[in-house]
Amino acid sequence: MVPDGLLEDGSGLPVALSRYRGRVVVLEFWASSCGPCLQDLPYLDRLQGDSRGTSLTVIAVSEDDSTIGAIRQVMARQKLSFLKPFGDPGAVLAQTLGVQGLPTSFIIDQSGRLVSRVEGPQAWDNKKYKERFAWLLAHP
Repeated sequence: MVPDGLLEDGSGLPVALSRYRGRVVVLEFWASSCGPCLQDLPYLDRLQGDSRGTSLTVIAVSEDDSTIGAIRQVMARQKLSFLKPFGDPGAVLAQTLGVQGLPTSFIIDQSGRLVSRVEGPQAWDNKKYKERFAWLLAHP
């Protein structure tokens, strides 16, 4: 099981990762100073857009020491339409999950189990990942 953790989404209230149980989650940790992270975000944005109406959620968590407003600005410059900004105050969740480099992603099944850990940028909307996500969505 993936440990629960709290994220910031700009609402003023912490958002528990466990809130997304029942959904397949792609949880990625990134930073605006990380070139490979900025290359990865458009793929994640497309994946989230292509997944509308399904039980797949992409959670892109900035490890910048910035406000949600600043994270939104980075995402706007990247022309991201579907991702929501999330922060990890104090990098607590990243530390809990053992993130050592960015980008680092975790694929979590609907029961909250870790399916895989992926380091480095990925073509998240490629056939391999689409088939994997379709299988995870069909096998709760």
